[in-house]
Amino acid sequence: MNQLYSICWNITNKCNENCKFCYRKMRNDNSLQNNKKIFDNISKIKIDKITFSGGEPLLYENLFELANYIKQKNPQIKLSITTNGQSIDEDIFNKILNTFDWISFSIDSSNIDINDKIGGGKNHLEKIISLLDAFNGKIKIKINTVATKYNIDDLENIYSLISKYNISRWKIFRFYPLRKGKENEQLFYLNDSESQLVEDFVNKMQNENTKIKTHYNDLKEFTTSYFNIYPDGSIENNEEEDIGNLLNDDILTILDIKQKELINHNLRKNEI
Repeated sequence: MNQLYSICWNITNKCNENCKFCYRKMRNDNSLQNNKKIFDNISKIKIDKITFSGGEPLLYENLFELANYIKQKNPQIKLSITTNGQSIDEDIFNKILNTFDWISFSIDSSNIDINDKIGGGKNHLEKIISLLDAFNGKIKIKINTVATKYNIDDLENIYSLISKYNISRWKIFRFYPLRKGKENEQLFYLNDSESQLVEDFVNKMQNENTKIKTHYNDLKEFTTSYFNIYPDGSIENNEEEDIGNLLNDDILTILDIKQKELINHNLRKNEI
């Protein structure tokens, strides 16, 4: 199997924020021993990068032990953490620098009040800016932005804000009404013409060869490109149905199921 996989491991459902478009799946966390077993299972495939997400991954008490286990088993795997930053103190700051290759933060508006309104924590933007100051130049930094009705006119301002720092990548996601996001679909959902405005902005950034690599994740990519592991080890298909659990099911069997479903999805799309 020659394909390189980038895996998003939602390691915990625990979170200290309350984002209105969160799509986390409520499952029980695994023990360190079980998560080591999951990694040993997925090691049968070629892994380029593992991103720890959640919930808030820093609330998983065995995060650094698991990350170090992965590095010991396969030093070539790049490790990334997506965090809201609320739990980062001096000790955690140093552990992140010693363990991870990438760190990702969310900025959904250049406006403090709007960022707090659509995100989940008070003073979120100020906290992220202070962390950008601290991490700048010490680790690869990625910024995530969920494109919604609240911020499609603010993308230039967000770029101006983050361009002050050594940002390796800026990923803009089209809002996807999944789980909690379904409750707030009318507030955030972009129609196709609004989404095209975001895509045009990203194309402009790419054509101008700005120092930040910018990418737009539309709905198609959101539903077909992610290999998500949920806290209990489960994997689901594009219909949000479980198709296996890495504690019990072989990763190659699960991948075969996902590949067949993707082929069928594309065939059905072509028939429409």
